[in-house]
Amino acid sequence: MRILVFGAGSMGSLFGGFLSQRYDVTLVGRKKHMEQIKRNGLKITGKTNRMFYPKTGTKRGGKYDLVILTVKAYDTRKSMNMLKSIIDGNTIILSLQNGLGNEKIVMDSLKNKGSKKGLSKRNIGVLRGITAHGAIFVKPGEIHHSGMGETVIGEIYGKKTERIKKICSMFNSVGIKTRISNDIKKDVWAKTIVNSAINPVTAVTGLKNGYLLKIPMLTNLMENICIEGVKVANASGVFFDSDVFEETKKIAGLTSENRSSMLQDIESGKKTEIDFINGAIAKIGKRHGIETPLNNMLTGMVKGIGEKG
Repeated sequence: MRILVFGAGSMGSLFGGFLSQRYDVTLVGRKKHMEQIKRNGLKITGKTNRMFYPKTGTKRGGKYDLVILTVKAYDTRKSMNMLKSIIDGNTIILSLQNGLGNEKIVMDSLKNKGSKKGLSKRNIGVLRGITAHGAIFVKPGEIHHSGMGETVIGEIYGKKTERIKKICSMFNSVGIKTRISNDIKKDVWAKTIVNSAINPVTAVTGLKNGYLLKIPMLTNLMENICIEGVKVANASGVFFDSDVFEETKKIAGLTSENRSSMLQDIESGKKTEIDFINGAIAKIGKRHGIETPLNNMLTGMVKGIGEKG
């Protein structure tokens, strides 16, 4: 199977590196990062400490069986426009991104392509995934594997197809612990709510994740953010089997020394994914007539800090 990892920053490089042990993998990402990997290989430190040698590029080209999309959520539409020429009815696309709505953007892009080339929703594969792995970009050619966890993938419509079983098997075969979800929409919502309660609070305060559990007012804030998110999810037809706030505390504890991706983006002057996390929850809440003052406030604060930077 030929695999393209599109948007190979920290997380994309991690997955691409692991998969390159057994499969034909090409990373597409920023020029300096790709040049360094091509010249000397991909160095991964931390939980994993070794070199990997995937193929690299800075532009899309050729034909691939699987495209793993790891770009920031706000670049999804632009990325799909760039990828259209290499996608056909046999291409599987796995969105391994943060936030809500990425798969809809991907599917809408493919519907437009399908109307021109006779491709239907049935023969274009769009899969969704989330991961608990942590990865930090260190410098061109090097990333730090900061945390290990489970990866969950699923078909948008919930079926356990042969293609999802094959990809799950591939991931597990290279050391990426993966399971197939019966309801990936629910899993994506759960992770988004967890992110909504951790990422923007750390971005605004400048604190590592663990401090949110040490300061009672911030722990209480996380709980209330989770309550808002769960209300919006329920109104959208998504109901959880466990307490999302308890899961949020667990994640904050397991990643206590981590600086969230949103905090890293703020510190490096990059655009954040706030519109696809808290902003998306607030937008969907408004559609259902549910007030989301905390998500609205955090969205505005993070965007304000970003503009100031």
